[in-house]
Amino acid sequence: MNKNFVVKVLRKKTHHFLTISVVILVISLSMLNYMVSYISNQYYTINRDFLTNNNVKVIHVNGKEEGDSTSTVQLNDKDIINQLIKENGLLERAKAYPIFILPTVFNSSMESGYSLIGLNKELAFLISEGCTLKDNSICVGDTNDESIKLNVPIIEEKDGGFSSSKTVNIDILAEKGAKKENAILIHSIPNNNQAYVNEDQALKLTEIMYQNSQNSLEYIKETQLDKVIVYVKDIKDVDKVGELLKEHKYYTSYTFNSFENFSANINTSQYILIILSVFLVITSIITAVLLMVNFLRIQRKEIAILKLNGYKSKSIESIYTRLFLIMFRNIFIYALLIYLLNYIFKLVPVSFIYLSLIVSLDLVILILTITFVYFIGIKKICNMGMIDLLKKGKEFE
Repeated sequence: MNKNFVVKVLRKKTHHFLTISVVILVISLSMLNYMVSYISNQYYTINRDFLTNNNVKVIHVNGKEEGDSTSTVQLNDKDIINQLIKENGLLERAKAYPIFILPTVFNSSMESGYSLIGLNKELAFLISEGCTLKDNSICVGDTNDESIKLNVPIIEEKDGGFSSSKTVNIDILAEKGAKKENAILIHSIPNNNQAYVNEDQALKLTEIMYQNSQNSLEYIKETQLDKVIVYVKDIKDVDKVGELLKEHKYYTSYTFNSFENFSANINTSQYILIILSVFLVITSIITAVLLMVNFLRIQRKEIAILKLNGYKSKSIESIYTRLFLIMFRNIFIYALLIYLLNYIFKLVPVSFIYLSLIVSLDLVILILTITFVYFIGIKKICNMGMIDLLKKGKEFE
């Protein structure tokens, strides 16, 4: 008798049980797909908004407590903070940098002014992907020119104030992509042309601006210091560094400042999502395996009949393996169609970007299921002797 014909006969004979099994497994797999899509979206959101978001890894140090009074940060606070970081075993995980605010400069037409911020070139990635802060360059919001001619004001100190009536023209390479809102600036200023230069370039501009000043360059740099920021490489260390700064009387501002152990809770949430996904996958596989093995137990009489008709155990294994492969193929197609229909008609919120993940996961689940069913059910039951098959059948109860 042809094996394909036998498979067709078994499918017809066991139509009701197989139909119920397919429905149960399609529902189970579809629910798993929705859950995986939701969990993946939550995982992506946490990763995007917190774990890989540079904004939440920056701690702004704006001042410090000195006895009964408060004061602004000074240049040496950068070195003090870095020493604290080193002493607490965080040297490779966090670093402090000074942030300078310079007087406004203008373009050659004097129509556009740029609010200048000087910072270490190691922090260029916090501004934008297009900024490198290389020497003799300025990073601005948007420009089509490879270089900009700047009018740098010569600052004059008169009657306790500052003024400027002269400028120096300089050519500087232009990089575009600077954003008004980034990890360096906590508060955005509407209609403000923010521009960024590295520390060395900021020092050169400062020397030009204050070439007539009676004050020392170190004093001027101190007055230009806006704050110190600490960049923490791993989100898990943000709370630790923040608490360290608070213990040493520094005034800090960062995303997790008002939340206790927030970075640790974020990581815990991420682990929970991963564990939940693994649990759902394992549960789905176990459910499918138990359902199919139970079906094989019901099929003992049919297996015995096939053996009476001259079929060897290997042939019977092949027949039932084909039967399950056809069934699992249909389950995979139905579950995938349901997922796509839900995406098209928005019946249940699902995401198309996770379709490849869903397809891969479904295939892995079905392959693992058919593998377990083969070794636990098909191979074991099909190799039973005739007496054992009939003894455990209903005929002998």
